[in-house]
Amino acid sequence: MEDLQKFVEVLEKEYHLYGTLLELSKKKMRIIADSDIAELEKMVEMEEQFIFELKSLEDKREDLVSDFARRYGISSKDVTVSYLILQAKGEIKAKLEQLQDGLYGIIEEQKQINQLNERLIKNNLDFINFSIGLITGRNQAGSIYSKTGETGVRQGRSLIDKKA
Repeated sequence: MEDLQKFVEVLEKEYHLYGTLLELSKKKMRIIADSDIAELEKMVEMEEQFIFELKSLEDKREDLVSDFARRYGISSKDVTVSYLILQAKGEIKAKLEQLQDGLYGIIEEQKQINQLNERLIKNNLDFINFSIGLITGRNQAGSIYSKTGETGVRQGRSLIDKKA
């Protein structure tokens, strides 16, 4: 079916773009771990470009779904890759199955890497906040003995004069 071939073409393009995004996310993980902000900015810009391309492909795929649903008198919500696999035969069916499995694998791996990147970013922010606390003396009040032997609270010393 010619309709299904168009789906295959769009899904193949999406598959390659998602694969590229996955590789960028893996590189981004190393960049985050190295705290290379300039390189991270470049990586985010590249991701935005690929996401824009994916949005365009998704729009095209949605148009194909609408046309397919209208042509065969079914709801657009029912036109899934699984449904298309049931309708397909031969090489197109095999290709759709392969793309479905591949996309599922990429999406699962992307979720895991996103979670890892999120934890790395959180750890970096926690470290930065801890470092700022050390530099500014935030939460560093301690106790000392007074002349009478009683404990009192002294102010923590700070590298930064907060009065200025």
